[in-house]
Amino acid sequence: MKRNKGITLIALVITIIILLILAGISIATLTGENGLLGKANKAKEITKEEGTKEEIKIAYAYVETEAIMNGWDISKKAEELQNELRKEDKTATVTVEGTNLKVNYKGLEVIINEKGQIETDVNTKLTINDFSIKGTKVTNITPPEGFVHVGGTIDEGYVISDEASDKDKGVDANLVGNQFVWVPVEKDQKIIAKVTSGENIKSLVITDPYGDDIVTKNDIGKQYNEQIKPTINGPYRIVVTTESGESEKAFLSVHSLYAYDTYRDLETTEEYVKESGYDNLQDMLKQLKYTTEEEYLYNNKNDTNRYIDAEDYNDKVNANGGFYVGRYEAGDSLATEERTSSSGKTGAVVTKKNQFVYNWITQVDALDKAKAYKPNLSSSLLTGASIHRTVGWLYETKEKTISEILVNARYWGKYDCDTFSGITGLIKTGTFSQTKANNIYDFAGNIQEWSTEHWGDIAYGVLCVRGDPFNSRYSHISVNRHKLSTLTTNKSKEVGFRLALYL
Repeated sequence: MKRNKGITLIALVITIIILLILAGISIATLTGENGLLGKANKAKEITKEEGTKEEIKIAYAYVETEAIMNGWDISKKAEELQNELRKEDKTATVTVEGTNLKVNYKGLEVIINEKGQIETDVNTKLTINDFSIKGTKVTNITPPEGFVHVGGTIDEGYVISDEASDKDKGVDANLVGNQFVWVPVEKDQKIIAKVTSGENIKSLVITDPYGDDIVTKNDIGKQYNEQIKPTINGPYRIVVTTESGESEKAFLSVHSLYAYDTYRDLETTEEYVKESGYDNLQDMLKQLKYTTEEEYLYNNKNDTNRYIDAEDYNDKVNANGGFYVGRYEAGDSLATEERTSSSGKTGAVVTKKNQFVYNWITQVDALDKAKAYKPNLSSSLLTGASIHRTVGWLYETKEKTISEILVNARYWGKYDCDTFSGITGLIKTGTFSQTKANNIYDFAGNIQEWSTEHWGDIAYGVLCVRGDPFNSRYSHISVNRHKLSTLTTNKSKEVGFRLALYL
């Protein structure tokens, strides 16, 4: 019998269908969303992106090295990084966003954060773009009527004198007039807070140095851009949280205001910790019974905010962009020897070199004499705010370190334990060059200086002096505040004052 060796039509159709299914699977495997070709292209894109990021990293590493060597700020780093990247991509751009750099290079947009890390999720990431303080710095100073410029610049100590013949003689000349030094304060200072997010911001809180919330916002959308008036010097904090729970925070140290200073942020630096005798910050926190650094920073509601300046010169200081502080401690124009409790000499107040200090005087009399110096100007004693601002200026100009300001001033203050005088008693004003800081003499040590401060209610509070005196072994500078026990009658060898001009 003959057999049919062909295939039936049904079998053929089934075979074709199977082949088509297999072909579809093969095509899908190659070209589908997760196919081999798609994965290959994706891998190619990832490889390209990683290569581009690597080029950015290399360029940034070079710029960062140069920045460390040359002291570049973030704006200069952005400029130099853009120059480097444009060697390969002429359209590359680098811009500053707060403490970050935003880079657009070969079609890739990334963020380089303050730690030097590259972040590619630019559009959806919660970012604190800016948390800083800004104001307007006065760059041109005109001496008040009746005064001339002696010498010095704003940054190193701009000195004026009330004697016309002292004009332009220079700060180290033999001057005959009463002298003052300009302490700059930027005008209209505001804290700038800018935040962007890919999702809605659920909450935003800004906390002041006392730990009080000065800004609280809820459900504010995807952006926040505000200017806040600061109230006190010290550490500020911003904490932002999105709907999904993503959270970011940033810290801001402020020492530029004509205001009180908590100094808390300075007290967490390595220099302060070591000089204060602790092994490290954690050791200091533990011994002071704080759990975290943040708890220490924002738990400062102690006696500090009970101190009140009896006289407020904020408007004048802000309008003028600064104030003048006496270059020397106040001296007695008639004194030919060191003043004593029984001294009958009560000469005019002078702020000149080589004078016997005007001690043995009550706060009331010191304030009267200070105001009488220039009735047409707002001459007075130093306020707590002016003392703290002067210290902040010495710090920001790098004239004095944190240690010299807050821990040990014996290298520039006259004390029993100082390193330069060899004298155990009082000295005349401006005797030692070691006591000069930004052209101000004896701001640390020699005498305690009356301020306009009271502790508690002004009507009933206790008057205050600043600093430690010549016979002290503690050697803190004028930020060290002391409450005296009587309101009007307290006077001693250790206590005097310094003039100030609030124009």
